Amino acid sequence: MNIDQRIENPILQRVELHFTMDHPAAPTPSLKEMIDFITKMEPGAKKECTFILDVTSRFGRSTTTGVAHVYENDEAASTTVPNYVKDRHIRRGAHAEAAAVEETPAVEEVAEDSSADESSSDGDEEESEEGE
Repeated sequence: MNIDQRIENPILQRVELHFTMDHPAAPTPSLKEMIDFITKMEPGAKKECTFILDVTSRFGRSTTTGVAHVYENDEAASTTVPNYVKDRHIRRGAHAEAAAVEETPAVEEVAEDSSADESSSDGDEEESEEGE
């Protein structure tokens, strides 16, 4: 992988990277593989603050080009990165750690709600049987 252009953007607290990846005898790299390589190439980059915005692969070539933004912190990323880009990274497992943390509380809340519904519905059935 080569970094073709590196642009520092202090106003948005990010570094914009234009990169090229050669992958002879291999398929196009996944989003997670690209993020892993960007975090190795850019000093101080964190996976959860790295977003791939554009990827282009050409038929018949084993070269992929793209644009990545590496943010200084989570707050800068949350205010600037579009939601569809964040969702894509979570869906494809590029930011798997963040997805696991977000999903865990939601599952527990649903489990608590369903157990409360079951206990209230059991009581209703008993009352209806007694009334008949």
